[in-house]
Amino acid sequence: MSQSFLEKYGPWAMVTGASSGLGVEFAHQLAKKGLHVVLVARRQDQMQALADTLQQTYGVQTRVVPLDLAQEGFMDQLNPALEGLDLGLVVNNAGINCEGHFYRGDLNRNLNMLRLNMEAPFIISYELGKRLIEKGRGGIIMTSSVSAFQATPFLSHYGATKAYLLSLGESMNYEFKDLGVDVIVLCPGVTESEMTKGMKSSPIVMKAAPVVKAALDGLGKKVFVVPGFGNQLQVWLSNRILSRVSSRNLTGAVMRRVLPGVKRK
Repeated sequence: MSQSFLEKYGPWAMVTGASSGLGVEFAHQLAKKGLHVVLVARRQDQMQALADTLQQTYGVQTRVVPLDLAQEGFMDQLNPALEGLDLGLVVNNAGINCEGHFYRGDLNRNLNMLRLNMEAPFIISYELGKRLIEKGRGGIIMTSSVSAFQATPFLSHYGATKAYLLSLGESMNYEFKDLGVDVIVLCPGVTESEMTKGMKSSPIVMKAAPVVKAALDGLGKKVFVVPGFGNQLQVWLSNRILSRVSSRNLTGAVMRRVLPGVKRK
């Protein structure tokens, strides 16, 4: 008989970026499965409200950890917050974007994006992955993007950080699978969240719930998952049919339609 989700990935899960968007949805769906949840993000008030809702709705325990993962040495604060918890699932979901022309946004925001989108999930996976391997079970979810599969004009730096996560997660999946730890990379397209509020109205925008469900359903079964037929078609075209140049041009044309303030110079 196969293990239940709770037996394999519980009793505790940690979700980063847990104050909004996909992070909130991950917390809800994991709590519904019976897992206790550690919420990690900068905004304590939003996380505390979410924690109260999870406890009242699903009867699970929660722990709120207000923390900026872009800051150097964040594990010195995270490790004590996890002390005494039997952690079975790590959801590396925190991230930011800098959309628009390459030079848009100041340098510090772009450097913070490097730290939050790449460095933080690497450090968390390195440190907590060892704990999962030691007990021979558990899982790690990396939130990447369909932008990881091809060059993405007007999301150039963001797409590059997500390509790193896809490559890292695919390699970890291979290394960890014989050690009892499942690794999957979630590669959503445009999803309703705070990051996409300013985007132009588009039918390609997905709700958070099916995106998160695809990740949890695929954990232990797939290396990566791309939710939504339109996003799957985009990845298929980019990797099987179109040249890299054609894929870049098509993606750039799509981004020009959905991103605010983008036009050809």
